[in-house]
Amino acid sequence: MVFTARFPAASSVLRLSASLLAGAALLAACSPALDWRDVRPKDVNILLTYPCKPEQIAQDVILAGQKVKMSMTGCVADKMTFALAHARLPSPTLAAQALGQLHQAAVGNVRGTVTASAPAAVRNATPGLADSLDLGITGQSPDGKPVRERVLLFSQGSSVYQVTAFAPTDTFKDEAAQTFAQSVNLSPSP
Repeated sequence: MVFTARFPAASSVLRLSASLLAGAALLAACSPALDWRDVRPKDVNILLTYPCKPEQIAQDVILAGQKVKMSMTGCVADKMTFALAHARLPSPTLAAQALGQLHQAAVGNVRGTVTASAPAAVRNATPGLADSLDLGITGQSPDGKPVRERVLLFSQGSSVYQVTAFAPTDTFKDEAAQTFAQSVNLSPSP
């Protein structure tokens, strides 16, 4: 399913992650157990191991000052959301700015605090970008309930990626988030 939404430039970045995660939850195939499988999302240069069968949606967003199509491939399993957001920018020079905006949105959408931060260790990713990070985030859902996120931000050429495992704090499973984050297999640049 593909849909298009228009957002004002200032608010789209702040609503970006929440909008895409909400879309994943709506389209996701829910299952009570984690059933891991390798998935290569359509038109994306990456292989991930998901614990459920993901669905893919796309949405127009403003990122690094550019209107781009962002795809999101995600699913919900065992009360956790597992998602990959991907956008192709017009130029690789915009990747650093886009990653910074995705970082800010991931924290801001949950009124969160970064509890862990390390450089993203993704083979074949663009090295040395400040916001190419592996983050642990605690925050709140819109209804004020505590949530946790594991967010991996990185780029390759003009493509930016956000890999997210997200759940209410009481159902967040560190092992599942770790398995998902460590499964990233980014192909060499085409």
